[in-house]
Amino acid sequence: WDDKFRKLPDGHGIGIGCGFFISGSGLPIHWEPNKFPHATVHLKIDMDGGVTVHTGAAEIGQGSDTVVAQSVAEVLGLPLDMIRIRSRETDTSPVDLGSYSSRVTFMNANAAISAAMQIREQLLEAAASVTGASQEKLVIGDRRIYDKRDPAVGVSYLEALHKAQEDKGALVSSGAYRTPPMGKMHKGAAAGLAPAYSFSAYVAEVSVDVETGKTKVDKVWAAHDCGKALNPLAVKGQIIGSCHMGMGQVLSEEMRYGRSGHLLNPDLLDYKIPSVHEMPEVFPIIVESNDPEGPFGAKEAGEGPLLPILPAVCNAVYDAIGVRTSELPLTPDRLYKQIEKRCKEEGIGEPMELEPPRIEFSEMQEKLERRAAEHEIRDRSRRLEQDRKPYHNGAIFGHDPEVAPEEVDPRWAVRVTPDEEYMKEPRLAGKAWIHRERREGGG
Repeated sequence: WDDKFRKLPDGHGIGIGCGFFISGSGLPIHWEPNKFPHATVHLKIDMDGGVTVHTGAAEIGQGSDTVVAQSVAEVLGLPLDMIRIRSRETDTSPVDLGSYSSRVTFMNANAAISAAMQIREQLLEAAASVTGASQEKLVIGDRRIYDKRDPAVGVSYLEALHKAQEDKGALVSSGAYRTPPMGKMHKGAAAGLAPAYSFSAYVAEVSVDVETGKTKVDKVWAAHDCGKALNPLAVKGQIIGSCHMGMGQVLSEEMRYGRSGHLLNPDLLDYKIPSVHEMPEVFPIIVESNDPEGPFGAKEAGEGPLLPILPAVCNAVYDAIGVRTSELPLTPDRLYKQIEKRCKEEGIGEPMELEPPRIEFSEMQEKLERRAAEHEIRDRSRRLEQDRKPYHNGAIFGHDPEVAPEEVDPRWAVRVTPDEEYMKEPRLAGKAWIHRERREGGG
């Protein structure tokens, strides 16, 4: 950024865009909640040790089937090739509430972990009866169940499985996931709060031909906080794909209607989506964090990475030629009209004479910087002290950041007070995360 901002040739610009997105809706169904869980997964262990996973989750290219298989394999300490996913089968699949709100991996992986943890406990119980070791001291890994203090004491995965089947019959389980209670009414109460939120920040570098209005995106640096990246390659693919989708929205894709209401561009010949020739070089950056509610700490990487590319490109265009439009897409004719308008307002004869905008800070700049510093200090203190009191983001929902939290109109604030019992007892994903950390640490 320091090497490029205000140092690029004429007609070239660089811009930043940020965004956040939900990891699933906080209510099972939009508008009218029902009593179904968000996701349900059934597991069945076969005689050969393979695991069959039945899920109603719709794999639409986002990689949810793979992540569900990974989650089961992680809990049971098995290689991925022993996990079989059976999804979207109307005869056998359990109820799933759909692919929306970037919820599929978050909800279904949690449900899969729940089901796998039940099988895991049965395998540990069987292994304990064979070895005589305490069940609490046994760990699972590499197709073995063994004493973590003395790895020589243990049995193979198949031995434990056959012992469990001898004692209990077929090993089957069902896991479900529901979001935790998310507080009371809040502004925009259509879908409820989300159990987790992802964050993204992008930088786009563009070049603009002021004589034609054509914009070309040269490079994009895309950082996305997806919690724990369960499948880093898939996350990077999601980020790059989101850049492609966002570029279409910001530069070319537009549905045009005639006077009678019929669609004028109903096919891909006239509805312009970016091709490989328009795609810039994208540098995907995974920013990992640990969300206590997500599966192994993961959050969404679906719709969230799409958002920042739009403001990043628009800000880069403004940085390049000083033109900002309130309409998308930035088609050449639309942008050229804005270029002509600016030339006329500033008395410039030729578009080539346009200069980049000057940096001018508003009166709010100092207040915003001070407020940001206060939030950083408060967030750091809150993390260190494990403060569970309702937290008010001074910039959310548009109320005055100078107003003290206790003076804010409650209709404009989100107050989420976690249940004390809920906070004391780790939930499903938290338990699975603790299990993984202990396993990796040998404890």
